[in-house]
Amino acid sequence: MPEKQGQGIAKKILKSLEDYANKVGISTILCKVRMSVPKNIQLYSSIGYAVYDEDILHKPNGINVKVVTMKKGP
Repeated sequence: MPEKQGQGIAKKILKSLEDYANKVGISTILCKVRMSVPKNIQLYSSIGYAVYDEDILHKPNGINVKVVTMKKGP
């Protein structure tokens, strides 16, 4: 929701996910981020994720979406 953006909610959710992954022994997290939304790539970069790969997702409705896979961990 636009009125909630910029309040650190996404970072808190990601931190919780990372804490849980660490607790259950998962050391690497991967996520796909649309290349058309640079602010999302910047968000993940700001908390330690790095671009790992590029790909095109083929959606069932026939739309192709360019994405980067971002990775945090070893």
